Amino acid sequence: MCYVQSLVLIANPPSHTFSLFFNLSLSGLLHCGSGRLLCDGVERQEGLQGGAAGCSDPQYMHIRDKGFIKAKSYPPNTKVEVMTEGGESAMFKHLFKSWREKGQTQGLGTTYTNVSPVKFDVMELHARPEVAAKQRMVDDASGDVLVWRIENLELAEVSRSTYGQFYGGDCYLVLYTYVKSHQQQYILYMWQGRHATQDEITACAYQAVNVDGKYNGAPVQVRVVMGKEPRHFLAIFKGKLIIFEGGTGRRGVVNPERGARLFQVRGTDELNTKATEVPARASSLNTNDVFLLKTDHMCYLWYGKGCSGDERVMGRAMSDVLSKQDKKVVMEGQEPTEFWIALGGKAPYANDKRLQREEPLHSPRLFECSNQTGCFRMTEVDDFAQSDLDEEDVMLLDTWEEIYLWIGKSANHSETKDAHDYALEYLRTHPAGRDLDTPIFTVKQGYEPPTFTGWFYAWDPHKHHKESLSPWVHSPTSPLNQRAQSSLSVTLSPPFVITSSPSAGGTMSPPAGGFNHYLDPEVLVNKSPSQLPYGVDASQREVGSIMDLAQILTDSLAQFGYQ
Repeated sequence: MCYVQSLVLIANPPSHTFSLFFNLSLSGLLHCGSGRLLCDGVERQEGLQGGAAGCSDPQYMHIRDKGFIKAKSYPPNTKVEVMTEGGESAMFKHLFKSWREKGQTQGLGTTYTNVSPVKFDVMELHARPEVAAKQRMVDDASGDVLVWRIENLELAEVSRSTYGQFYGGDCYLVLYTYVKSHQQQYILYMWQGRHATQDEITACAYQAVNVDGKYNGAPVQVRVVMGKEPRHFLAIFKGKLIIFEGGTGRRGVVNPERGARLFQVRGTDELNTKATEVPARASSLNTNDVFLLKTDHMCYLWYGKGCSGDERVMGRAMSDVLSKQDKKVVMEGQEPTEFWIALGGKAPYANDKRLQREEPLHSPRLFECSNQTGCFRMTEVDDFAQSDLDEEDVMLLDTWEEIYLWIGKSANHSETKDAHDYALEYLRTHPAGRDLDTPIFTVKQGYEPPTFTGWFYAWDPHKHHKESLSPWVHSPTSPLNQRAQSSLSVTLSPPFVITSSPSAGGTMSPPAGGFNHYLDPEVLVNKSPSQLPYGVDASQREVGSIMDLAQILTDSLAQFGYQ
């Protein structure tokens, strides 16, 4: 894993000085145009040449970079990448918490993209998994839904009439069922309220394991923190998801007093809309959104100047769910006195216009998580493909807005148990200062949703199924293994070592803990000793020929009388 250790601004050549900065944000530094910015990492450096910088000679820039490498005692083969301002790579941008494009403004509060809605084509999700991944939708959310709330650390089924109404002091389980290739698939969302107790959060995870077991481990488990709901989760409730403050009346949960209540509505259609209760004061308003102010006698629909027509339509639909009282539309800047009185008076609020962001700023990254060497390691896979998913390990896919933990069917218990904690540690230590509430999906091998497979080019849904048919990989007692054992004995033990004993006379004896490792031919063949897995005896290369033989004969066992 490559972390940013420092940010170095190299001034113009005449000054011949270095200015060193630590823990810098991007604002005001990168686009100063007066020099070059270096992201100093463990294995690489990336230099950005400012548009107005005086050092335009590539040879001079590399001389200065080599001097920096020498001063930092880095290996001579450290890579140096030079980019021009405006042509930064996605990897370079990934090192920063927020990359602000030229001309982008900043106002009070968080601003959001005002992107023109595109018609949602559910058929395209099935035909093109990459679209499902980018849209973050496994289907059109028209499947079956079951909702439970955690009460007294147990599951309590929620009435269908209140589906979509959540409380910030509670935890919920939402089981979604859909059909893919004529087979039922499941997604189990674990929604955690902002004010839920730690006991409730723990009970929610425990009950999720129980529900997962009832469906034979098939559900994809998703941790959802209040305010970070994935798009598909929002779509399940058809634009009518409402998150109330407080809880369901249990002891220790304080519900808002009777009076004015303010809800922020965000979304342009039934697939991405939700309403969240916010403090009923003027400073909670945002010019880019629709707000619903519910009083004892009236429900005000406040339309900010930056909201779109689609957002206003969804705000109107949400008001019908939230209140049966009379509705009154209020345009920003034309608020009646009663409106401000209900909010406790006027106050500054976020009123900057949002900017459209058309291109994703961060490319997906894949990491292999393994503890086979005795300690947990995360190794990034460059230019990853489906073939890089190792069924003996846990893989972490970072798409920036979500984290996916892919659990290989042969991954050991320790890796599986600790993977979620290490995913949180990955977010916590990320050089860009990632949000710890980023949704974390747990995906088991063979049950990958299209939102996962879409990040892999030309995903083959039958790949792992075909590999499971290999008797060498998965069946130590298969006839092919028995034939091979007549001339060779193989024992694997942690740290695993392959040894040969032609005179052993016949049987393969697994270690006391059982067989945990079978090495594919490509792991051993045509590899230098330094490229072999840890613990493999490089002198026993004839073992690879047995594996090659197993691979060749797998598809023609019938010719040898083995059925």
